[in-house]
Amino acid sequence: MKVITPLHVSGLWIPIYSDDPLKTGSIGAGINLSIYAVATGRKGSCRVLLNNREVFTQHSKVVCSGAGVDVESNIYIPLDLGLGFGVSAATLISHSVYSFTIAGRPFLKALQLAHKLEVEGRTGLGDVIAEYTGGLAIRVSPGAPGFGYAYRVIPRGDVRLLAVSMGVHEETPSMLSRMSTSLCEYGEVLLKKVVESEDLMVYFESSRLFTSRLFDYSIVERVVSGLNGIVDYYLKKSALIMWVEREYLGEVIGELERKRLKPIPTTISQVGVLIAHTSNPST
Repeated sequence: MKVITPLHVSGLWIPIYSDDPLKTGSIGAGINLSIYAVATGRKGSCRVLLNNREVFTQHSKVVCSGAGVDVESNIYIPLDLGLGFGVSAATLISHSVYSFTIAGRPFLKALQLAHKLEVEGRTGLGDVIAEYTGGLAIRVSPGAPGFGYAYRVIPRGDVRLLAVSMGVHEETPSMLSRMSTSLCEYGEVLLKKVVESEDLMVYFESSRLFTSRLFDYSIVERVVSGLNGIVDYYLKKSALIMWVEREYLGEVIGELERKRLKPIPTTISQVGVLIAHTSNPST
């Protein structure tokens, strides 16, 4: 068995808190990328290996206890934690879904536990429900799957993206601490435009306007300056998402590599979390 989870980069998010972590989350919108966390596992020890490095030691124990089975999850993701690509959510989804599936427990409960751990660990608010949803995920009610509500938009046309890490780490609590009431109100106005249009161009423009009030775009503008075929772009933490015209994709990749960046060609994932079964149901 494999658990396959798309990475997710929010462009709009308005935090909404509750005494119940399952009802805490954010409304907003974000893109699920066709860059995936791929998880395999086995019964035995209880731990999470992300790219062969043990992570989320305490979280893994909570998951194993909740599932009622000890599972070691081995997860490969071509990007690291703390960069803005939703890697922490994808990691916790992978371990929870794998463990609960092996134990014969409900898929929804696994997702809810992953969301709860994200909220309590202060690593994210909306990534779990967004990665579960897939596509351009629009979150209109906060909380975990089954409590919040998000829906998927599949943009029309051949959308080519580049995902680039700018090498800047920032913890989620630090980012959220810089969000003012006025910024949240502005985010709601922009989100309304995205909901009404369901248009990718509107989403990118809105995301750039919103995130430019939180992050330093000066380095991004130096990187993008002079590149041909750039439709639009936005930045979350270290995650730069560039929409590039297909005929210029190779040229832009070459220019970014000359600037010692490592762009990953991708597009918008049309699916959310998937379970791919093998012939051996216990692995």
